[in-house]
Amino acid sequence: MSQASSFDQSFCIKTLERVLWKRDFLGVPAAGQAALRDKLLSQALASAISHFDHPSIPLAEFHLKGKAVYRLARHQDELVERKLRLNLKRCTSLAADGRSQIVKNLKLLLEEGVPYRIYRLDIRSFFESFQKSHVFDTVSSIRNLSPHSRKLIEALLNAHGAIGGRGVPRGLSISAALSEILMQDFDQKMRWASNTFYYSRYVDDIIIVSSARENEVDFLRELRSCLPPGLELNPDKKTIVAATARVAKESSIIAPSLLQFDYLGYKFLVKNPTKQEAGKTKDGELYRKVHVDIARKKIKRIKTRIIRSFLSYAKSSDWELFRDRIAFLTQNFSVYNPKAGGKKVAGIYHSYPLISEGAAGLKELDRFLRNAVLSKKGRVFSITNTIISAHQKRQLLAYSFARGHSNRNFIHFSATRISQIQNCWIY
Repeated sequence: MSQASSFDQSFCIKTLERVLWKRDFLGVPAAGQAALRDKLLSQALASAISHFDHPSIPLAEFHLKGKAVYRLARHQDELVERKLRLNLKRCTSLAADGRSQIVKNLKLLLEEGVPYRIYRLDIRSFFESFQKSHVFDTVSSIRNLSPHSRKLIEALLNAHGAIGGRGVPRGLSISAALSEILMQDFDQKMRWASNTFYYSRYVDDIIIVSSARENEVDFLRELRSCLPPGLELNPDKKTIVAATARVAKESSIIAPSLLQFDYLGYKFLVKNPTKQEAGKTKDGELYRKVHVDIARKKIKRIKTRIIRSFLSYAKSSDWELFRDRIAFLTQNFSVYNPKAGGKKVAGIYHSYPLISEGAAGLKELDRFLRNAVLSKKGRVFSITNTIISAHQKRQLLAYSFARGHSNRNFIHFSATRISQIQNCWIY
């Protein structure tokens, strides 16, 4: 008996109870949690039976970074969606690599001494571009998915379309699962394409390492033809670089850059080995040197947050909040993860655990922070320099991105404090 057929896909009190999270009871006194549990489960069951209480619209829309994002308006509908996603997961082989694993694999491959070409590609308006008819056909073709699950997915997609939404609703966890299923055929074709050494995709970000023997134009044309209906590449977010010859020793002590590109928040810089580095190989083979740093876009965002922190302090004079913002940026911390029902770690190390030792990006951020603290020039810093005391400047200069990363320094903040810290960075 298959895993999907043995797994209970039904929507009942027992199966819905399994998708309850600790987050569902946040702020509810222990004495009232049992009553809330019973009420939530009863309402979720009614929602599942009525296909999200049709004809009401279960989705609420908000905008984030210029994109329409959706959430389920009622708590009970969230439970139904969680169960739906679990059903989908059990009926399909959704086993995509995580961000860190992709970066590790990519670094190892780039070290090889053979010729290769890198295609860094992006799919335009990923969630919004899937054609509804193709989505419905794909859902209908999922083996072992229960008819009730299919109808619930169709009800969500119809509700999304009824309020003007295109494709699949961005923001819902069920949409993330659906998009992976919709991309499976494309992923397989690209992974097994001739001349492809390595292929990976993280949502809408694609990376391909090829043999460099293919015709670039023909390769991209073939790739576009394999995309699901409605999807197309974003020409403004395309990077193609190549190492067209086998690895060779550099005669100089400092090797020039062979190629570089950004992917998943990291910058990859590839060089040929110097004579000294080539002489250290145990097997006699030459390997390229791959340096991993923070991507320029991410460095720029952190600098912007530093400036906004100084600007906010100039307006509010709230020293403790200002200091906490700099600590937050340069250290590591924990945040509540509702899916796990506990905390997960984040921060300068945990956001970029795979950057190389002595990464230039961290040193650049430290110089920027130091200049921000000490500078008497500029619209913002000319003001803050006069209102930050010498003692306070010493406190700020004690923070370091490089040390926060290498020492994995940890600082504790409450959820409320994190919200206050991040408030001046929202734009």
